[in-house]
Amino acid sequence: MAGHETKKFWLIIDGKIVTDHKIEAYTFGKILTNLQKVVDVFQQTKYGEHPKTDFKLYLTNTGKGSVAVAFQPLDFTTELFRESLVFDEMVFDLQDLINALIENTDEFREKIERDFEDPSQIIRFLESFRGMLSRKNKFSVKVGYDTKKPRNPVVLPSHREAYIEGLISEYYRKSAIEIKGVITRIKGDEPRSFTIKTLDNETIKCDYPADWEKDVRAFFKSSVTVNGVMSKRARLKEMEVVKDIQSFNSITLDTLDEFTFRQPVNIRVSYDDKDNHWCLANEELSLEGYGSTYEQALSSLKESLESLIVGYLAFKDAKLSEKSRKIKQNLQTYLEPNDYRTKFGELKIEA
Repeated sequence: MAGHETKKFWLIIDGKIVTDHKIEAYTFGKILTNLQKVVDVFQQTKYGEHPKTDFKLYLTNTGKGSVAVAFQPLDFTTELFRESLVFDEMVFDLQDLINALIENTDEFREKIERDFEDPSQIIRFLESFRGMLSRKNKFSVKVGYDTKKPRNPVVLPSHREAYIEGLISEYYRKSAIEIKGVITRIKGDEPRSFTIKTLDNETIKCDYPADWEKDVRAFFKSSVTVNGVMSKRARLKEMEVVKDIQSFNSITLDTLDEFTFRQPVNIRVSYDDKDNHWCLANEELSLEGYGSTYEQALSSLKESLESLIVGYLAFKDAKLSEKSRKIKQNLQTYLEPNDYRTKFGELKIEA
């Protein structure tokens, strides 16, 4: 490559939002951010053996005409025993996908499923690609690759936006799962993520966008429900596509170990961030359970239920306070204490 000017990855933007070769900074930044995210997906899925730094885009110069900017990686890596540059291949892969999207959507779908495989990566690619399209035809985006100016730039097809949105919805619908747990850690710099400790005591990293920062921090050390798509490629458990995060403050139990309820019991769920304990409670039955894990809190809740049943088996109603009789009455709507008499052995009943 010595003595020759290296090729550049060109991005050309024109349309209503471009005036005198100028463009609004917010829109320009959004397009560039999504372009880098598209490149990142290629790096992670097809060129994972190469470091991320080989695919970081650096602005090198701007061209005349519309808004035309050129990008290059910091260095160009060559595949061992091959003449082609890795970055060249990535750009050609992207252009090939764009052409397929323009000409044959079935072929485009086959290509993304073959190239990316992991549903979370497919969704990330599609969402980032959609972010470079104009929703109201205020601009158009072209990409090309060459030295002084882009050769045969390819126009990103804005008319395929509805098709892309449909694919995103389909892949998400097929792949999304729900996890419940508590947010134990937040990484607020890029790439942003939070760590959730699930009800099964698993640790899962969840990625989130910058505009979620305030909401995510509001949920820190709180019990939450997160909906999204897990990555199959990540070394550790990771939800790369997070669609929704909500407060999680109650569950319903049909059973509690060997206890089977006549109707579901509603349990209030919270997390004590000072003691780092799960807290489970039902005021109607005066049940409480605590533990450093959700499983331990359930076990504690079961012990609370056992103590309640033993108390009602050991004392006749006349010996109970008015409040206790009310709780016993409530309990009998969910189970009959006498059904569990044999479980606790012979109990002396106080007359």
